[in-house]
Amino acid sequence: MLTPMTPMTPMLTVARSSVAAIAGATEFAALAAEYAAEAAIDGLPPPAAKMETYRQLEAAGMLQAFSASIDGTLIGFITLLAPVLPHYGVPVAVSESFFVAGAHRRSGAGLGLLGAAEAEARALGSPGLLVSAPFGGRLFEVLPRRGYVETNRVFFKKVGDG
Repeated sequence: MLTPMTPMTPMLTVARSSVAAIAGATEFAALAAEYAAEAAIDGLPPPAAKMETYRQLEAAGMLQAFSASIDGTLIGFITLLAPVLPHYGVPVAVSESFFVAGAHRRSGAGLGLLGAAEAEARALGSPGLLVSAPFGGRLFEVLPRRGYVETNRVFFKKVGDG
């Protein structure tokens, strides 16, 4: 008797990663371009990630990175900074970059990355995690349902020629 074949369920993996591993993934260039298009702020230059700066921050223990992949294919990432803010006197974790490819936004990758960042923030002694989201975007809708509260709004005014 033959057993009917069932399609393999894609395997989502969220894990601590290195900047080098994320940047070295064959999908990274396309992912970074999609992220840059979504994250552009009118009046700022186009995003142009300085990977050497990310590597230096990571080497100094100041930046932690996590990746999301499906069957080994990079689909998202989050980087976390946790400087001691002079105003509070404690480390305050901030998501520096957070992105999941549009085609994979319902895969659980974003929530997995967010959960990994929250656990890392806790381990670093931060009382919470600050996450910014484009106004009206998908993340802007998701965060309140995950216990995040809007605390501030960030405003931008172009003041230079750059």
